[in-house]
Amino acid sequence: MHYYCASRIASLLSGAALALCAAASQADEAAGDAPTGSTLRMEHDATVQMIGERDYLSAPLGGNVAKYNAAELRLNLQLHCDGGLCDGSRAVLKPRIWLDDESKPDALPSRQPQSLMEGYAIVPLGEGEVGAGKRLLGWGPSMLYSPTNRLFPDNGAVTPRREIAGKPMAFASLPFSTRGRFSLLLADPNLDPVPGIRTGGAFALARSEWSWVSEQSATLGVVLGGGGGLQPYAGSYAQYGLGDAWTLSGEFAASRGFARRGAAGPLLAQDQDRWRWDGTLGLRYGLASSAEIGLELIYNGYALTPAELANPLIAGAPSSGSSPSHNRPLHPFVQSRYALLQTTWPKLFGDRRWGLTTRWLQGLDQSSSDIFCELSYSPSDASTIYFGVSHSRVPSDLEPSRPVPRNVYLALEFHF
Repeated sequence: MHYYCASRIASLLSGAALALCAAASQADEAAGDAPTGSTLRMEHDATVQMIGERDYLSAPLGGNVAKYNAAELRLNLQLHCDGGLCDGSRAVLKPRIWLDDESKPDALPSRQPQSLMEGYAIVPLGEGEVGAGKRLLGWGPSMLYSPTNRLFPDNGAVTPRREIAGKPMAFASLPFSTRGRFSLLLADPNLDPVPGIRTGGAFALARSEWSWVSEQSATLGVVLGGGGGLQPYAGSYAQYGLGDAWTLSGEFAASRGFARRGAAGPLLAQDQDRWRWDGTLGLRYGLASSAEIGLELIYNGYALTPAELANPLIAGAPSSGSSPSHNRPLHPFVQSRYALLQTTWPKLFGDRRWGLTTRWLQGLDQSSSDIFCELSYSPSDASTIYFGVSHSRVPSDLEPSRPVPRNVYLALEFHF
């Protein structure tokens, strides 16, 4: 058994957390005496997740079963300032406390969360805002993998019931027109130390986004980023509503190699000094019941070569989840061309208590597939039970890329 209490959180942010709580309490007491001054308002919620997960490993990893059993407390704390000099400012803390029992090969990453998933502060600046801290940021219309977001390409949907931690950064967001907004960030990309790949420096990204809301809604974004071990890249994304039910979307990015090459060590083909790109093209249909069906075609110009796929140390590196390898694209599929069919049914059987999510990834270069299904039931507004299964079917030459061909989990969440 491994028990992680709030000691690490306290050593980093206990003073800040206590100050937030104390300030909120004092603000509540003083609100009546100083109605024209600033008021601090605390918002909080908590989730307890209990999960039992089983990974059925491939032959190169012994063909055994990796187990993970955990109880995790997820706290989300927000302190808002209403009025006065700090009007519109807010601070966010998302600490995690857990008790777990994990049994796995060393080659697989741990499922344990970080003790602080996010912790940042935001201050208004005119019609925009600036901030700093450990934050998770996402954008773009793609359903599983975001080509334009190399800080957080996995939006978390690949590994349900797990969270993705933020990264230390400074950020700003400013409007430049009635429809447009400009965002800038400077971050530590937290790359894995890999021989031959340079991991020093900071990651910088500039993003402009325009949104139109009329009879047909539309969004257009342009991204330029790089640094901190990643080659400079440019990308764009767009989404357009086709009537009330259909939505067409696309997202792509291109760069001259993916990671920045070092002086020594083995290099992947994707890090050679040549232009490559990856992208998605999707079509989604929304039903009146809030269900959605989406089809997405994905191209990965950074895919591993057959020789690289034959090396389990490369091909089996985690492609998604809470502790992925950040030195190569985190596509959920190893082939250059593949398709995704995804459905969500938040009101299964016409009852909001039942939900279903299904996902089918199909390789287009070779006949292989990944299938995922999660069924949920909420006996009350504050509790939900999840049961999920996944299964991979790949030819023999792709087996090293699937260290966990089967997975099953049962989770119970309480919200309060």
